[in-house]
Amino acid sequence: MRYVLEQCVSHAQVDFIGEQKLSDLLSWFEQAAVEASQACGWGPAEYSLAGCVWIIRRTRVWRFAPVGGLDHLRVETRVADVRRARSLREYCVWRGTTKVAEGVSDWVYYDLERRRPARVPAELSSALYGSEPVPSLERSPHPWSERPEPADRLRVAVRPSDLDHLQHVNNATYADLLDDAVLAWCAAHGWPLPRMLAHGGALRPVGLDVEYLDDAGSGTELLIDTWGSWSDGPGSAPEQAEFVQSVRANSGVVVARAVSHYVWRTCAPVLGRPPR
Repeated sequence: MRYVLEQCVSHAQVDFIGEQKLSDLLSWFEQAAVEASQACGWGPAEYSLAGCVWIIRRTRVWRFAPVGGLDHLRVETRVADVRRARSLREYCVWRGTTKVAEGVSDWVYYDLERRRPARVPAELSSALYGSEPVPSLERSPHPWSERPEPADRLRVAVRPSDLDHLQHVNNATYADLLDDAVLAWCAAHGWPLPRMLAHGGALRPVGLDVEYLDDAGSGTELLIDTWGSWSDGPGSAPEQAEFVQSVRANSGVVVARAVSHYVWRTCAPVLGRPPR
């Protein structure tokens, strides 16, 4: 069953070059999923009665065109499968007739009392997918792999403002934390953000594959390790880059891991419009 969420990007949702923050786009994905579930009869009351919630295990997102403040977007979402305790949900984002992004999230149906995944009830599966037989799709392995060279490490303390209603760091918030670590890596390798901006733009994420492995709560110190490589463009500014990252709690538990692709975005000549 397809659901459509329409929203306008506010100027509070764009980054330092005027592009919609990736974390904001991921929050739109989550909002579209929540509203889609509500529309098919499974809202907060039904999940509270079941004692379960959906949590995101993995998200992949690709951005094809920059989006800026005042852009009106349409997020189309549908459930692609239901598999025991999991469900794959797809997203497609449009600005008019232009596809600007797409993504997919692997959601886990989670028992709050037992603190473990729970089998998706048949009535919920039918409500989310419809009357047709529900497929069960294979999951591709995450592309993360250990790097032999030392990583650049960023230490971050989880703040109360980073938490969601489950009292742990929200999945969209990790996109900001990972991006901060990427920019710290760039600074350590000769391209701090002020130098990028002086060259008229900056490296920005256009692809992210992030897997969430554990929770992090208030007061937890996160250790974000980043490995990166890039290629130079005209004027020696980095044109594109790839990053591999892991996020560990100070207890040593791996909380998340990610692989991302960045490209150089040029600041727009008109304030308040998307970059190029």
